[in-house]
Amino acid sequence: MSDDPTSPQLPAARFEAASGEGMLVSRGAVEAQVEFIGNQVRAALGQQLVVAFLGSASSGKDSAIRALFGIDFGQIDPIPGSTDCVRVSPMDAAGHVLVVNAPGFGDLRDGVEAAARGVLAHLDLAVYVVNCDGGATIDERRDLDQIKALGRPVLVCLNKIDLIRPHQRDEFVRTTLVQLGVDKEDAVVTAFDPLPALADSPIGVEQVIAWIHHKLEDGGKSLLFAKQLRNKAAACEVVIQAAAQRAAMAGAIPIPGADMAAVTAVQVKLITDIAAIHEVRLDKDIAMFIMAEALAGTGKGFVRWALTALKAGGYVPGGAFAEIAASALGATVAGASTYGVGKAAVAYMGNNRQVGGEELRKVFDAEATRWKEHRR
Repeated sequence: MSDDPTSPQLPAARFEAASGEGMLVSRGAVEAQVEFIGNQVRAALGQQLVVAFLGSASSGKDSAIRALFGIDFGQIDPIPGSTDCVRVSPMDAAGHVLVVNAPGFGDLRDGVEAAARGVLAHLDLAVYVVNCDGGATIDERRDLDQIKALGRPVLVCLNKIDLIRPHQRDEFVRTTLVQLGVDKEDAVVTAFDPLPALADSPIGVEQVIAWIHHKLEDGGKSLLFAKQLRNKAAACEVVIQAAAQRAAMAGAIPIPGADMAAVTAVQVKLITDIAAIHEVRLDKDIAMFIMAEALAGTGKGFVRWALTALKAGGYVPGGAFAEIAASALGATVAGASTYGVGKAAVAYMGNNRQVGGEELRKVFDAEATRWKEHRR
């Protein structure tokens, strides 16, 4: 059982492999992965991430920081070396995630003192916020060219798009990106603080999160970013989508059993990441509980569909879940199942670990089926 005294008591019987029509889960494989992956996650969270938000005073940088991190940047104590023009502030108590707020790249380089200059030398990426209401300027093009010359990823947010008439937006975006010399893949249309009469919630935040996650993933810093986000559901969604894609690739391996460790590792890593984002200390029992309950299946739903389809193809299940993926349907089964496990983990962590097995199975069935249908 969990050694966390505040953790809900989990029924021991549910750690056993699912019986009957369910997909079987190997406790030994899960336990081995929890310890190994837990060490990896702790190492990843011990790194430092530096993200710069650049743009004019009217562009909406502070609104962007507030929409992403849920904090008022002006209320955070900056690090030594910051100035009234350029502020460098930590997003967490340990100072692992630092956010730079500056008018432009020239100001960012020249307007800080030596103590903060070392932070800028380790800049991971920049978010450049452009005020759509004012259009692009030569100075903004200059700033973007300088950042690109350093080889740092830069996302352009065309902000306050709600102030542009809907029928003019597409042409405005195309023209502005040409003026700035930015590819559409590196731009997101946003309204971080829209007028209430025009939109009831921020626009484009999920797309910004997805872009940043993708750019940070190879360097192992995407979890650091996700952990600080205000919207935990959006933070987890990009993590789940990426894991489902990795599992699908593992499930497509045409060698029986070759995918077993890979898919199990992906799912345990996914649950571990979701726990970190929710600041929940994960142990082996919790990971096993989520996987065993989600994959147990019901009389209807995704698990029943997967087993029926696999049996029709001549496969007779009887081993660990991941072995099922070694079939022609492997990519779909592994990807959808991983997506469903991730959503079940979000439901569990997001509800203070008070969600029972029946509810986890419902979430898993609905979300795995939705992923499967979307892939068709």
